[in-house]
Amino acid sequence: MNQLQRIIGRIARYSYNSLPKITFNLSSIYNYDNNPRLQGHLLKWQRYYANTLLKEADNNDTNTKPNSLAPFEDIKKCKTVISVLNLFFKYQYRYGCSDVIASLDQIYANASRTSSLRIVTALPNNPKFNLLCDFAKRKAGHFNTDELLQLLKCALKIQSLIGDTLSAQLGQLSNHIILTLERRIESLTILDLLVILELKIGSRLKLKVINEQLVNMLIPIIHEGKDVQLLMRSFTVFAHYGIKSSVVGKLESWIANHFNELSIEQICDVCNAFHRLNRRCPELREMLGQRAAHLDLDGLSEEHVLSLMRSFTYRPLVVEDLFEKISNYVIKNINNMSTYSVSQIARALSSLRYYNKDLADAIGLHLTDKGALYEFSIQSIGDILYVFARWNHLPEPALLRKVISKIEYYIKSTPNMIIPPIVTSIWSLIILDTFPHRAINALFNEKIVSEIHSFGTGAIQVQMFQIDLAAKLERPELQLQGLSHSHRNHFLKPLKKFSTKGSVFQHNVQRTLEYLFDGSHYYWKEFKTAYGYSVDLAIMTDLNNVLQEPKVNVLRSKNKPTHYKRIAIEVDGPYHFLHNSTKLIGESKMKHRQLRLLGWTVVQVPYFDWEELNTDDERKQYMKRKIFGDGPMNINREN
Repeated sequence: MNQLQRIIGRIARYSYNSLPKITFNLSSIYNYDNNPRLQGHLLKWQRYYANTLLKEADNNDTNTKPNSLAPFEDIKKCKTVISVLNLFFKYQYRYGCSDVIASLDQIYANASRTSSLRIVTALPNNPKFNLLCDFAKRKAGHFNTDELLQLLKCALKIQSLIGDTLSAQLGQLSNHIILTLERRIESLTILDLLVILELKIGSRLKLKVINEQLVNMLIPIIHEGKDVQLLMRSFTVFAHYGIKSSVVGKLESWIANHFNELSIEQICDVCNAFHRLNRRCPELREMLGQRAAHLDLDGLSEEHVLSLMRSFTYRPLVVEDLFEKISNYVIKNINNMSTYSVSQIARALSSLRYYNKDLADAIGLHLTDKGALYEFSIQSIGDILYVFARWNHLPEPALLRKVISKIEYYIKSTPNMIIPPIVTSIWSLIILDTFPHRAINALFNEKIVSEIHSFGTGAIQVQMFQIDLAAKLERPELQLQGLSHSHRNHFLKPLKKFSTKGSVFQHNVQRTLEYLFDGSHYYWKEFKTAYGYSVDLAIMTDLNNVLQEPKVNVLRSKNKPTHYKRIAIEVDGPYHFLHNSTKLIGESKMKHRQLRLLGWTVVQVPYFDWEELNTDDERKQYMKRKIFGDGPMNINREN
């Protein structure tokens, strides 16, 4: 420090009254953590500052003239990208870690404010900018982890501003920082992981399997629920890259042992993290279910309630007490909640087949209110209509008119990127036996259909096919234009490829038919109809109700048979009905409706009827009544 004092003394001898007052900042000196670099830096100060200060007194460039020996304050005063780069180019020997970060941050701030794209797009070819990036890359080894993450954040922001124009030096800087972070992985803290989550660079850090050693280091410092809450939120960034079961298992054990100490907010975040990590955690969900009766949701934010609800969707588990509280929470706070939260909570409940009529009515009433519907995006409208369709809940006519009007507006005025929610909205309305004919006609526009043909998911293509089929079968009088033959066949492919394994319930019904018909050649299992629907068990009788050996050409014909009757036996287990209800979900109801219009007689075998039958003889008599009614059972055995 004696040498440092001598340097300051020499500088002071040049500070005449005409010069600005000098404020001395040693931050850039102490950034260095080894003596050789400190000595070299001190020599630069001794060699340059005496002459530099005299030159600065006569410099008239106010944009690049520092008022002190601390560049950081002067960087923040620069109003243009060029002035930031000029300041760095002139005084780079003074720049420390904080100054480099401030320079890049100020470049981003100035560039994002400018109305000229020429300056922004020219940055990658600016030699001073490339020199700054190279300088930051060389200094990166001396940055601590917090500074590295700040530096990386600045670099990524500038790259996003530049766009597709490639900056070689900026790219090298980002990659170098990521490699440096990778070497320091074992020293990363929970908060560092959260920043990495924010920057979305988890995949580039090559952390395809989280280091178990890292968790072993972090587990001992977890003393409170908020620590594990932060850690679980951090780990969700790696959900798609895989995490060792042993790693998450340790956290799961800690949470199970301290579950009653966690606040409801912490439970929500932890459950959501396990959901995103595809962890079933039956023990935790069982504990949560037991605690549900005592949970008070009133003080929770809507985000926490949504996280709590979503945690049950991966491993379908219905906790009626909790779901009723969540439904009541939405009913009570619906006017203050975001449209996204309302639609997503309702969608999560519907995916578990949980139906609350009061909630459905509250959502419908909220949407009917003047102005409320216009706050909903087309995505949220699609979600709400899907929920109503799945619940088989028909809204008020006033709401349907408003929703259809908004769908028609979106089809005409918005880009192709929102086509999927529009398709889902119309498909959901058709499930509810509502046909928005103008919206359907607009949807069948060749440009939109071609877009779905090329880029639509299998689910959207199937929905398009079913919309077209419903228009022809259920509303032929509307004479809607419909799909072309090539589009129809293409959209049918995902439905034909879809296959299901028969359930134990279905095998039991199948075995009963074998006993009843004295053989298995009188039915066809998992039969694919001409329009893609799969029938659990298909049989055929003549017009006199005599059972025939099924003929494929008759069963698969698109036309209604004139001499035979096609019978579809639908074995409907619990997943075809709303929870604790005999009410069919919307998709199953539409399937039965359209099969009838295609010339099939639908015989429904619900699980709650089957569970009442105790003997094989009771089951045979039940199936006989279902198929032949009260009349006799006749079988044509000539073939």
